Amino acid sequence: MSRKGSTLDREKVNFMISKPVLLQLKEWIPAGERSDFVNEAMQSAMDKIRLQKFSEGLDALRGKSKKTFTNKEILQSIHEARK
Repeated sequence: MSRKGSTLDREKVNFMISKPVLLQLKEWIPAGERSDFVNEAMQSAMDKIRLQKFSEGLDALRGKSKKTFTNKEILQSIHEARK
């Protein structure tokens, strides 16, 4: 795993995680790579949330502005525009 940015653009934080998650982190991820691993995992999770919120926003807009036209209405509109 490569380092993503220097420690200058990072900030030490304090939060709780479950013991099983911590044990897996210590077992599977080498000591020098844990911060990068957690940072990348959190960024990935936040990207998913951002995309979900964006999608929900689009759905809301689509719901507000959804207007369907019948074939007859479309043809009438085209005919009137050609006059």
